[in-house]
Amino acid sequence: MRPSVIWTRRGLVLAVFGGIIWGVIAFISFVFGLIGGFFHPAQPTQVAGGDCQAQQIKVQAHVGTAKGQVQGSFNPSDYPYFWFTITNTASVECKFNVGTSASFYTVTSGNETIWTSKDCILDTPRSDTIMSLPPGQELQASSSDWERVRSSSSGCTIADGQAIVSAGGASYHLRVEVNGV
Repeated sequence: MRPSVIWTRRGLVLAVFGGIIWGVIAFISFVFGLIGGFFHPAQPTQVAGGDCQAQQIKVQAHVGTAKGQVQGSFNPSDYPYFWFTITNTASVECKFNVGTSASFYTVTSGNETIWTSKDCILDTPRSDTIMSLPPGQELQASSSDWERVRSSSSGCTIADGQAIVSAGGASYHLRVEVNGV
């Protein structure tokens, strides 16, 4: 056989073999990509001005004075004030409901729920307040006081006839939920 035929056949075999190897590598990459997608699903694409996703919102509860100074303990005659801060951790502006229909405080002591704002304003309709949250900027909600009473389906204030809770040496913890976060 002539050398040119031999080199042509060798070139053809190498091309076919190379194509097979490339196909196997492409298939394996596809399979690993598919499997990886199950364990690390793609994050939703954020569109500027769209609704905020729960995973991009950071909400933090605060307890303090009427002047907005954080404070952890109080005299028996002083009422603690509650507020929250909210931060959009994404890179684009988004909209988020921070209204009374979506924002709730809960005070607990141990495993017991002592007070919840869900029991407040029972005869007043709750409202939505849709805010546009710029990326990375912390926004503060207005504060409201807790009269150190229990709450129930009949209300959440002294005027509603709720029982006053112990102040001396008691430990209470605040949790806030804003639009599911």
